[in-house]
Amino acid sequence: MSDAARPLRPEVLQEIVAGTASHTGERFFDELVRHLGRAMGTKCAWLTEWLPDTRALRALSFWTTDGYLEDVEYDVAGTPCEPVVDRLERIHFPERVIELFPGDASLLGLASVSYLGVPLLDTDGALLGHLALLDDKVMEEDLQALAVFDIFAGRAAAEMRRIRRDAALAASRERLARVFHSTMDGIVELDQALAITQLNPAAAASLGLSEDAVGTPFERCVDGPSHGKLHYLALELHRGSGSRESLWIPEGLRMRRGDESTFQAEATLARSETGGRAYFSLVFRNIDDRLEAEARIRSLLAETEFLKAELDSVSGFGDILGRSEALRRVLSDVDRVAQTDSTVLVTGETGTGKELIAREIHRRGSRADGPLIRVNCAAIPTNLQESEFFGHEKGAFTGATQRREGRFKLADRGTLFLDEVGELPLDLQAKLLRVLQEGEYEPVGGAKTVRVDVRLVAATNRDLHAMVDEGTFRRDLLYRLNVFPIEVPPLRERGDDIVVLAEAFLEDAGRRVGRPGLRLSDADRARLRRYPWPGNVRELQNVVERAVIVSEDGARPNLDRALPESPTGTEPVERPTRTAGEGRVLTDVEMRDLERSNLVRALEEAGWKVSGPQGAAERLGLKPNTLASRMKVLGIRRPTTGS
Repeated sequence: MSDAARPLRPEVLQEIVAGTASHTGERFFDELVRHLGRAMGTKCAWLTEWLPDTRALRALSFWTTDGYLEDVEYDVAGTPCEPVVDRLERIHFPERVIELFPGDASLLGLASVSYLGVPLLDTDGALLGHLALLDDKVMEEDLQALAVFDIFAGRAAAEMRRIRRDAALAASRERLARVFHSTMDGIVELDQALAITQLNPAAAASLGLSEDAVGTPFERCVDGPSHGKLHYLALELHRGSGSRESLWIPEGLRMRRGDESTFQAEATLARSETGGRAYFSLVFRNIDDRLEAEARIRSLLAETEFLKAELDSVSGFGDILGRSEALRRVLSDVDRVAQTDSTVLVTGETGTGKELIAREIHRRGSRADGPLIRVNCAAIPTNLQESEFFGHEKGAFTGATQRREGRFKLADRGTLFLDEVGELPLDLQAKLLRVLQEGEYEPVGGAKTVRVDVRLVAATNRDLHAMVDEGTFRRDLLYRLNVFPIEVPPLRERGDDIVVLAEAFLEDAGRRVGRPGLRLSDADRARLRRYPWPGNVRELQNVVERAVIVSEDGARPNLDRALPESPTGTEPVERPTRTAGEGRVLTDVEMRDLERSNLVRALEEAGWKVSGPQGAAERLGLKPNTLASRMKVLGIRRPTTGS
């Protein structure tokens, strides 16, 4: 080396150590390059950090014999520093450095002759920067000087690593602080005596405390038995092994606010040690709203089950009533097929209750909790049937202003009941067949295939086999529908079921019309059995309601005026002798007038008192709301004074 680069004396080394020992950070870098440059007798000494994205070095401190240079940053390409950062090893050019790197103009400006540089590495071998010397004289190799140079390069790398570690730790602490202060859960740190050492804003707001409530015993924030639970859990964590443990408190804690009000909280308790002292972290969340919502859901579910049970127990037109052999056979078939997903075809005359059979199949089957969707195939306009079944996309046709789900999608995981299936047009029959076979379809105007899981029950009062012969119904669709046929017997073949149904309809109609307590006589029962009932159950219900409305003695329904003559070709019904005017059936207007007259008479007898003891509703055997509804429909109002 040059004259100043002769073997280093001990006092020179001491000077470098003393000059840097009491400093850190940027001040350390300044002292390091200054003392190193003077001790090594060089014109320049500098320390840099590596910028990999731009392949540049930025000086953390750059010393020259004339002072420090500021804001030095340069591309390493074509400089003596390039082999240092590329080869990650010490590089020494004792002379002719300008000739070796003619593209580096800064060398010429500094009248450089020699160069010495060493890379600064992280613990994983990654490049942090470098430490370099530059001189205007020959810098001969000296092993002792190079060893000292390497030592202080290592010291510089260690300081760079420390600075980066501290910066990363500070950034991590800042992130944790943001989480701590912004989280919606309450976070409280407690010491070993369970006194508050810090808490976040959410905890302070939940407990009605200020954020500087340090030192407050946390027992003031926990209600009753929860205080003992918290102490026990903290003790269990303290006895556990390991420097940090945590546990979930599934039953939660009852927390107390500053105003003495309380709330239920789910919580997690964790233990940690810092400086030989134990701390506990409690993270909690107010769950009063959730518990209230869950209680409400349970209440609604219980109410739903109760209403289902009530509906199942109600007698009337909504149930399948009867005990005839013909009906028992049908219900036996319903029980068998309900437990499967087989397609069912329900046939029978109009008014026999085919829809009720379909509902029973759904109710008794494994899909009872799913939807039951009914489609009356005869009631849907032909041009809308495909959309009704399969849905459509927005803009699929004129008037399709928004996307719509079809009946098959609505019935997914449930039952689809196709009533009057014989009314389907042939083109729709083909599309229906595909859904039944493949379980998939495309909505109108859509390209995406939709898959569904639907149990199908179809019903018709038409002879589908005859329609197949006529060419109006697809044979393959008939076979697909007719997996399990159920034929509902007509009412005339159900024997005493006629009387059972009539008595149920009588009780229901008497309650609704305001004439409870009506009973059928033996003659009435005989007449009902003899009548052929071409309209089946629906006709029977209408006849009974009509007989209740026109009843006159308040004891029995008036079948004389309600039951029509037997159709041509059937056995005539015996009737008592009547005047010419008595033989006709009342019109709807006359029946409405009779009901109105009956309600007005009851109201007058009760002094126009609708509800309560001796009120008109009690006299008629009606609920007050039912009577008020009928009064509104029939236009009955209490007369004003003097009218």
